[in-house]
Order: sequence, then C-alpha cells, then structure tokens
Amino acid sequence: MNENYPVVKHVFLFITFLFLGLCSRAQHDTIFQYTYGSIQNDVCNQVKVTKDKGYIMIGTTDGFCSGGGTNFYAVKVDSLGRHQWSNTYGGNESDEGYAVEPTFDSGYAFLGWTNSYGAGGYDVLLVKTDALGKVQWQKTYGGSDWDFGYDISQTADSGFVICGQTYSYGSGNGDVYVIRTDKNGDTLWTRTVGGAGYDIGNSVYVRNDSVYMIAGSTTSYGIGDTNLYLLKMNNKGVLEFDTTYGCTKTTVGSSIRGTQDGGYTIAGYTDSIAQGSTNAGADYVIVLRTDSNLRVEKTFNNWEMLLFKPSGIGYGKDAIECPDGNTVTVGTSNTDGLGGYAMFIARSFHQFLSAGPYEGGSGDEEGNSLAYNYANNNIVMAGASNSTGTVDTTNYTQGLFDYYLVRYKNDTDIKFDYQYIHSLIRFKDSVPCVTAVNELNSPALMAKVFPDPLVDEATVVVQDEMNGKCTFSIYNVMGQCVATSVMRPSGHGQLMTHITKGNLASGVYFYKVQASNNKTATGKIIVE
Repeated sequence: MNENYPVVKHVFLFITFLFLGLCSRAQHDTIFQYTYGSIQNDVCNQVKVTKDKGYIMIGTTDGFCSGGGTNFYAVKVDSLGRHQWSNTYGGNESDEGYAVEPTFDSGYAFLGWTNSYGAGGYDVLLVKTDALGKVQWQKTYGGSDWDFGYDISQTADSGFVICGQTYSYGSGNGDVYVIRTDKNGDTLWTRTVGGAGYDIGNSVYVRNDSVYMIAGSTTSYGIGDTNLYLLKMNNKGVLEFDTTYGCTKTTVGSSIRGTQDGGYTIAGYTDSIAQGSTNAGADYVIVLRTDSNLRVEKTFNNWEMLLFKPSGIGYGKDAIECPDGNTVTVGTSNTDGLGGYAMFIARSFHQFLSAGPYEGGSGDEEGNSLAYNYANNNIVMAGASNSTGTVDTTNYTQGLFDYYLVRYKNDTDIKFDYQYIHSLIRFKDSVPCVTAVNELNSPALMAKVFPDPLVDEATVVVQDEMNGKCTFSIYNVMGQCVATSVMRPSGHGQLMTHITKGNLASGVYFYKVQASNNKTATGKIIVE
C-alpha cells in the first residue's frame, strides 16, 4: 500500500471541498425564489413584513374572475415564502391594488383604485381586512373625475394617510392627492397640491406621526419636462415645504423611506443625465439621499446613482436603508438577465452605488418593492415574472405574469455577478373571486389630453392596466398619421407623453393610444 495514500486522500478531499465551496459561492446565497398566481396576469406592486415575521403582498390580477376586469390580489406567506392565504377584492370592472399596510390590530389595509364603485371614472379604494384577509369594511374617495390611491401608512391613532392623484379636485390637470382618515376609514381631511400641470404622489412616509413625506413627480414646477417632486406636510395637512429635483427632461420619484440619521432615501428613474454622457435619452435608475431638510448629499449632475450598464434601460421602484448603513434598491432593467427585462437589485453605501444581480428567467421580470425583515435580517424583493423557462428549463409561472418573490439572507449577500438561481417553487393559486362578476368585454383604456385645445404644448396621460407599454399617435382628418411617440411611465400604471404644436396646422385632429395588450383609447384634439 502506498504510504502517501492518507496524504493524497486528504489533499483530494481538501481540493474537492474547496471546489464545492467555490461553486456554491458562485451562485447567489438566496433562501428562496417563489412565484404565485393564476394562468392569467398577476402583478405584485408592494410587499411588507407582517407581525408573524412573514410577508403580505398586494397587486392586481385578471386571472380569478370570469369577467373582463381586474381585482386587488392579496397573498400572505410565512417567513419561508410558503403560501398561507390569498384573496381578491373588487367589483365588476377594474380594481388595481398598489399598497398594503399591516395594521395595529393584526389586520391589513389594502389601497388602490377602482371604477367598480365610487363617484367618478376612477376612485381611491381602501379595503380593511382582518388577519386572515376577510373584509371588515371598504371605502372609496374621490369626485366625478379620475382619482387614484397609490400608497398608505397607518398613523398612531390607528387611522391612515393616503397619497395618490386627483383630477376631481385641485388647481391643475392632475394634482397630488392626500387623504387623512380615522381608523374606520372616515375622512378627517383631504389636501391637493400642484400647479397648472401634471402632479402625482407615488409614495408616502410618516415620521414620528407628525411629518408626512411624499415623493412623486410634477410638470408644474422645476425645469425640463417632468421633475421629481418632494413634499413635506404636517399631520394637520399643512404643506410645510416642497422641492423639485431634475434636469433637462424627465425625472420621477417612485418611493420615499426614512434613514437612520433622520434623512430620506428616494428611488426613481430619469433620462436627464450629466452633459457629455453617451447615454442620452435612456432611462436610468436613480437613488437620492437627502438630509432631514431635504438637501441632497450631492448635486444632481454629480449623482453617483445612475445606471449600471451603459447600454441599458432601468427603472428604480423602491429603495431602503438597512441597519448596516447599506441602501438596497430594486427595479427593472433590460441590461442583463436571461430575458428581455429582469429584476434589478443594487446595494450601495451612501452615494457609492454598485450594481447587483439580475434575477429572473428567459422572459420578462419586474422589480416593484422590497422589505427588510428585522426579525431575521432577511431582505425580500417582489414584482412579477412571465418567464416560462430558464437555462435549466424551469417554468417560473403558471401562465402569463405571476407574483415573483426573491429573498436573501441579508443585504451583504447581494453581489455583483451573473449567476442565476436555479431553485424555484411555484404556487398555483385557486382563490375564488370575492364578488359575483358579470361577463364583460375587456375594459378599454382611458386617456386624457390637457390642455385641449392645444396652443403650444399638451400632456397625454393614460391609465394602462397591468403596466403595459403604449404608443400615442395623432391623425389628421384624412386619416394620415402626422405624429407618434412612445408613452413613458410616470408611476403606478400611468403613462405620459408630451405633444407640441410644432408644424401642426390649426384644426381638428384625432388621436389613438395603442397598448401592447391590444387595448386602445381614441379621441379628438383641437389645435389652435
């Protein structure tokens, strides 16, 4: 027998373990990757940590009802992502869920908008449930025109503060809409903020129950087409401070969160970039940190925040500061990943941002929300996936888009590499629709053009179900297309574009909005 055999054996084992260790480190240290949904479209818009250390998700589905509309879709899972319960909320037409707040009584408040109920074309819809998702009450808010609810936070008296957008009230063509309610959803006060243009509130953060911080976008103030818009309001509804951030074109604020030093972290996207870059016209993920007085840590043109691949497009949707001081950002990018769009994740320390992994399969993924679980230091990202196969032929979804949830052990496991997770658990939901739905044709798109008549410039807005892509075209009375543009997302399913008079002669024109899901909106424009 070879006397060196034990040594050779130990060396072989050492090399084997080293190789296995390196291989295991080459993949993300992800605890789970789950999808949930039906054979149709299910898109998660927000995830929150629950009192039992699990997670609650809210979004929109068109897969559980026999009609042509959509419903809120709530999914509750435990800390390991295992399905516990799910439910749908809404009526016979379109109801889209955008935000959820775990309440002090261990229930949930789900927020979005509806055109199944209420006074106008769309109204804010708030649904309050118990711990198992059973409806306790629901309320609508709004007037005779469009009104949307996009984010919600509970206040110390068990009431709620809601932010969104209104066309029923205010001074312009869409204003930031803030609603303060008591614990039963009854209105205590409402406020609108904005100018003559387009103003929207996408996210609200409550600090010390006395300060309401709102992030969104505006065409009424600032420079360029659209600016990121930050508002500071007290708990009486008095606007104490507002400011804009932007440059030459479009900048949108998607979310706002508090930081440990009393400041704020805002996630969003922009196509306004420093002069001299080769990426003009693309959309970039941005992460903006401010102090408690909303002063940025760097000036706009020196933000070290933009995109992470020069050739790609990215939309930042959410960002949160972790206990170790790192900021984690989630969004959507077409830069990397196996498919067209992928869930983009980044981790940064103060302004120094480095790209993280791109999660997803061979189709499209979007990242919309994240949550940090202080009970176990886990961090989760939620959005949607329509991937039907990956490099290992795993199907992500039951049909079209499904809820997509990814969890890491902690934020330091978010690393820059191009390995993809191969383990995946799918949950095919069979939750019944909670309302008796009549058979309906799929609802048409609803579009607005303002001002109309067009003198110099006008804004076009469409509320597109399931976050589709839309093209806007103008036709003369002979049916000839004289102008066309791709509509850009302004947050929460709304898409927007600007049109200028340019060479258009005075007269009557017709427009058509064409969505990627084949829905259309048409109307007339008068050019003076």
